[in-house]
Amino acid sequence: MKNTKAILLAVCLMMVGIVSAQRGDRAMQEATPAQLASVQSKKMTLMLDLDQQQQQKVEQLLLKEIKDRKQNKIDRESLKSLSVDEKVARREQRLEKKIAMKREMKNILNEDQYKRWQRMMAKKANRRKHAKNGKRPGRS
Repeated sequence: MKNTKAILLAVCLMMVGIVSAQRGDRAMQEATPAQLASVQSKKMTLMLDLDQQQQQKVEQLLLKEIKDRKQNKIDRESLKSLSVDEKVARREQRLEKKIAMKREMKNILNEDQYKRWQRMMAKKANRRKHAKNGKRPGRS
C-alpha cells in the first residue's frame, strides 16, 4: 500500500513538472519580438562574453530577424499549396537571410566570439536535424 502511494505521488509530481515545462514554452511563444530578442541577446552575452555595445547590436539584429520570421511565417496547409518554384524561392530567401545574418554577426563579434558563435549555431542545427528525424544527437 505504501509503495503504491509512493509511486502515485512520483507520477503526479512528474506530470506537474511536464505541464509546467510546457507552459514555460508557451509563454516564450507568446512573448513579443522585443522580449524574445532581449532574452536571446542576454543568453548570447553570457555565452560569448559580449560587451554592452555588442549586446545592443546583437539585440537589434535579433529583433529584426524575429520580426521578419514572424511576418513570413506560413502554416502547413498554405505551404503544401505552394508551387515548386515558390518553395524554391522561399528557401533561397531564407538562405540569403542566413548569409546576411552571418555577415552581420562577423562584423559585431571579435574573432574568438565569432568562432564560438559558429560552434553554437552548428550544435543548434545538429539538434534540430536530429529532432526532426526523431533521434537524439550522440545516440544510434
